[in-house]
Amino acid sequence: MKLYFIQTLCFTVLCTFSVFCKASDFGTTGLITLPSARMQADGSLTATLARNEIVDIYNITFQAAPFLETTFRYSIFNPRDRAGSKDALRDRSYEVKLKLLDEGKYRPAVGVGVRDVLGTGVWSGEYFVVSKALGNLDVTLGAGWGRLAGRASFSNPLQLVSDRFEERPSGANIGGIVGGEVRAKSFFRGDVGLFGGVRYSLKNSPITFIAEYTSDDYQREVRFQSISDPSPLSLGLEWKIAKGLTITGSYQQEQYFGLTLRSVNDFKRIPKRVYERFYSAADAAGKNVAPAHLDLDSWYDTLLFDAERSGLRVHAAYVRPGDDQVRFAVSNDRYALWADALNQFFTLTEIHLPREYRSVSVQTLDDNLLGNTLRYQRKTPQAKTVRPSERTSQTEKEPVSLIDILPGAHLKRPTYQTDFDYPKLALGADLALRVQLMDPNEPLKHQLYVKGTGRLALSDSLNLWSAITVDVSNDFNTKRPSDSVLPRVRSEINRYLTEGETGVDTLFLSWQKSMWPNVHARLSGGLLEEMFGGVSLEVLWEPFASRLALGANFNWVQQRDYDKRFGFRDYKVTTGHASIFYASPWYNVDLGLHIGRYLAKDKGYTFEARRTFDNGFSIGAFVTRTNVSAVDFGEGSFDKGLFVSVPYSLLFPVNTRGKYSTIIRSIERDGGRRLESVGNLWWDRRALRYVAFDQNKQRIAP
Repeated sequence: MKLYFIQTLCFTVLCTFSVFCKASDFGTTGLITLPSARMQADGSLTATLARNEIVDIYNITFQAAPFLETTFRYSIFNPRDRAGSKDALRDRSYEVKLKLLDEGKYRPAVGVGVRDVLGTGVWSGEYFVVSKALGNLDVTLGAGWGRLAGRASFSNPLQLVSDRFEERPSGANIGGIVGGEVRAKSFFRGDVGLFGGVRYSLKNSPITFIAEYTSDDYQREVRFQSISDPSPLSLGLEWKIAKGLTITGSYQQEQYFGLTLRSVNDFKRIPKRVYERFYSAADAAGKNVAPAHLDLDSWYDTLLFDAERSGLRVHAAYVRPGDDQVRFAVSNDRYALWADALNQFFTLTEIHLPREYRSVSVQTLDDNLLGNTLRYQRKTPQAKTVRPSERTSQTEKEPVSLIDILPGAHLKRPTYQTDFDYPKLALGADLALRVQLMDPNEPLKHQLYVKGTGRLALSDSLNLWSAITVDVSNDFNTKRPSDSVLPRVRSEINRYLTEGETGVDTLFLSWQKSMWPNVHARLSGGLLEEMFGGVSLEVLWEPFASRLALGANFNWVQQRDYDKRFGFRDYKVTTGHASIFYASPWYNVDLGLHIGRYLAKDKGYTFEARRTFDNGFSIGAFVTRTNVSAVDFGEGSFDKGLFVSVPYSLLFPVNTRGKYSTIIRSIERDGGRRLESVGNLWWDRRALRYVAFDQNKQRIAP
């Protein structure tokens, strides 16, 4: 897992643009350790760090839908080597909570959840919970199974439905022989315990008092001598430090103190438009800085000059004699939202185009691949156009009826065409931080390094990409060698990070083009990633305004030497997948199913789901099952994980297409692994889809 320095900083300071966070030590919205029926705002991402004498718990909770809360959790038991304790567990787990009913005037909010969905089930428990606000007092009552039925439990009423609910299965294999499997056989089984608590918020104050009665008797921790005779009562004092940032001090089990820090960010919000302000080439001040080779009497040249300073590239324009429409081909270098890029361009056409042209069409291009065409009906001659140097966030919005979305099409025989003077070289260097989390022996390892990047553009469609790592500080090691019985296509990653601490991460040629308006292709060859080099081909068929798309990829690759130079190991593999994609209408959740052969030569399928907001923030999960058995796969049973992508424009008030994207896995194994560095055309083109433009027509119109 790679985290660049500024990206890591952003993720650890999630403390703006948010509602008051009410997460528990387990990340879910609740009391101190117990869940409530409450939910965070839709699209909220909450980071929680809870520390006490028994366990340190790190949580990331995402409000995946208004009714669905999901949590990924990492627990370090006995973190401060408490005297007498024999606990040395490092545990990864997931939790889901579903809202069944919203709160009404007399009706409480109702929720149901499963804690520790997969694997060993060290926190395993299910619950049914209700919450009701009474003025400043919020009351929660719940019934729990598993660990949440350790105290004063009674027979499971669900046994009236089926005898299977009477006894709760136990044993090391309930979550799979080597963990990682869904422990569905134990859900809501066995005796039931009652829990509850209250939150009392002081009026006009950032202080909230919390009290809870837990039905978890911490039997496991008592057995490991981390705690003795725990009480069911815990008390807490919560302080809202700033918007989206809270800290809670607690006295738990009447035995030890705890400290919990929570931050939450609303990733559903649309950032304010950041206008690129400069003197237009239509003004005297703008003409003074224009290059001498520009023809300032030509509307195409003046438009081209302003567009390039805006972070746009105008590739070509077509005007048919006697027609009142101009067609452009435009790409976006700077704007996180294509709606903002189009808004800027259409504003420039209002300034530079002669008034006889009543309609402007833009064929969107992204890395030489066709997107949709956007047509703008221009304002009347009497309408005032706001120049770039005068624009503010208060500029009046135009009606969406001015914007039409049309199928993409190649611009043939253009009247005007821009010479970009290829080849073009762009170089960059960043101080970067690579972090590896959740190793059972060393839960945090890092590498601080300088990352040099380069792009040599040979044409619109052909680029040479490179990335070089220069080590600064590194504590990765190979103390925990791979025990994989499969070809070690991923589990030897630490050897690449030690023997290749300074080396070539990538160096490859990439060609991509839209063969037809609905068919897009990408061909790459060279050192494709840290561990593999070879050739990769991907094709995507994506009909206009359709929610369905089909794709396929084919890769012939060979494993690289550990020093990350130009040598290769003996292992070679041909891998590829056929894919079907669906852009669902439910909360912008996109689905993908890939069937084929993986890097370790195993065969199977990967199912993934991601939710992408209009602002570009995306989060999702995936699961892969292949013909490799759980025993051969090893710890975790099968490959699974989370995907997160955060645009920098959500964190900083600048126009940038930069973003932080990562895949989070609880463990690095070899089964079900694909090439991940060459991208995926369906996900890469998310911002160019019909629905992305249709939902932002108001923002597009100048």
